[in-house]
Amino acid sequence: MTYLKNINPIKVFKIAVGTGLAIFIANISGLNYVSSAGIITLLSIQDTKKSTIKIAVKRLVAFVLAMLISFMVFKTFGFGIIALISYLSVFVSICMAFGLNEGLSPCTVLVTHIMSEKNINFDIVKNEALLMLIGTSVGIILNMYMPRNLKHIREYQAKIENEIKNILNILVRFLNDESGRTSLEYDFLSLEKIIDSAISKSYIDKDNILSYDLKYFIDYMEMRKSQIMVLRYIFEQGKAIKTRPEQARDIADLIYNLIPKLHESNNAINALMDLYLVKEKMKNSDLPKTRVEFEDRAILYSMVVNFEQFLEIKREFASNLTENEKNIFWNR
Repeated sequence: MTYLKNINPIKVFKIAVGTGLAIFIANISGLNYVSSAGIITLLSIQDTKKSTIKIAVKRLVAFVLAMLISFMVFKTFGFGIIALISYLSVFVSICMAFGLNEGLSPCTVLVTHIMSEKNINFDIVKNEALLMLIGTSVGIILNMYMPRNLKHIREYQAKIENEIKNILNILVRFLNDESGRTSLEYDFLSLEKIIDSAISKSYIDKDNILSYDLKYFIDYMEMRKSQIMVLRYIFEQGKAIKTRPEQARDIADLIYNLIPKLHESNNAINALMDLYLVKEKMKNSDLPKTRVEFEDRAILYSMVVNFEQFLEIKREFASNLTENEKNIFWNR
């Protein structure tokens, strides 16, 4: 059953139907070597719209080059093995040099048709051009339908934000617990895997929507990932605290008041202002009376500095957005 999860039924359908459709169209068009149109369609169906169109353009450019090179080679060396080797030597070199490798296989297959015909003229080249055009066009048309991950990405966003709230709630309970029984434990690795999966889906969706750029979601997920790395470090710092100085409650109150405001469109500016007041209060507090209190307050201050970084990451993300991006992605 695990292997079945790797099957993409939509892509299977596109390849099967597209290959048959391309062969059918080539056949009713009276072309020769019609199976090649189906193979070109099969090779044209990629995982995203952008990659499909990009590869199609490269193959068309490669086709023009292949026809020009084959014309010169076959006219010079005839239609034998020497001619094919000469053609491949030149064509493969050019494709490698200019990043046209996607055109190597289909174009070479079309060139072998010319070898079989032992002739190169307008009608033969026209036949090969139509095979390439039909195969590529059917692949592009079928790949214009792509299931979007946007709904899943939004679900990932909600889950990630909820998990960050859970992390902050753990931190609040820890800072308020004078008994010291609350531990700072959280499965950060699992959350990072969720974010990596969300980033992967965001990249796919970005390449499937040709009308506007979904770089926003990628930047958003990367922003949250950076924030979680900071929280992970804060947790490691907090584990060294032995007591709960009164400053711990001030930090807990700051975080507690932030939790309801932790959402996508919050630019963190107000939270940074509140954090500044907490830092000033900590600086103006009476000096610690014991070594343990001194060490714990030093750790708390370091945690506040790192929490400031947590907020700055979000502020920077928000400040780098355009008004258009805010209108599209925040006002929903």
